Amino acid sequence: MDIGRAIRFVFEDDEWVSKILLGTLISLIPFFGGIALTGYTIAVLRNVRAESSQPLPTWDRLGEHFIDGLLYWVALLVYSIPLIVLMCPIGLAWILPAVADDSQDVTAVLTGIAGVVSAGLGCLVLLYALFLWVLAPVLQIRYAETGNLAACLRFGEVLRFLFDNVGEILIAQLLVWTAGFVVTSVLSIVIGAFGLVPFCGWVLASVLGLVFLPVGVWLMLFGSHLYGEIGSTARVETPVA
Repeated sequence: MDIGRAIRFVFEDDEWVSKILLGTLISLIPFFGGIALTGYTIAVLRNVRAESSQPLPTWDRLGEHFIDGLLYWVALLVYSIPLIVLMCPIGLAWILPAVADDSQDVTAVLTGIAGVVSAGLGCLVLLYALFLWVLAPVLQIRYAETGNLAACLRFGEVLRFLFDNVGEILIAQLLVWTAGFVVTSVLSIVIGAFGLVPFCGWVLASVLGLVFLPVGVWLMLFGSHLYGEIGSTARVETPVA
């Protein structure tokens, strides 16, 4: 993966400021904005796979971005069903002590059972959540490659792609996490320093706080470029319908 290219490609676009700011504003729209922004990152992924010299698309196809983002989230929701199934017994286990009678012994026993159930299933929930964290880029790559929700639901192909490229996918996810941690930490330190200065510093700190929003957009685009690089070198053959 060309990490340097993934970091700087946004800033090589002549209109990167307007595109990032527009993406930030759109992301603030309840429900619609986050989904459309996800679809936009899928468009970036497609452009990277196609080796476009300007991978950052315009925002003139907002409806298409929304549909792409929505279908991706539907696919991710399908894969999240086991996680939901695992979490339900944890909630139910803690309801039992709450509805028990006044017997302290019964309440203590039910509380112990709830604790054991929560600990056991909690480990499975954590493991499956980590699995989804690694799987999410695969679903983006598969959807960007085909534009088809069905491709994301061919479980055998998706899992084979994941296992064949798990090393690169893990590296990409860790890079995105690390970039987010470093950038937000630096911003937090700077904002905190300005916050120590009365009046003018407080105003500057408030203004800098808004920078977190476009930074979040950039992080998503950074990840999409990395995913696009993975997708361009590891393609799964899709059966013809």
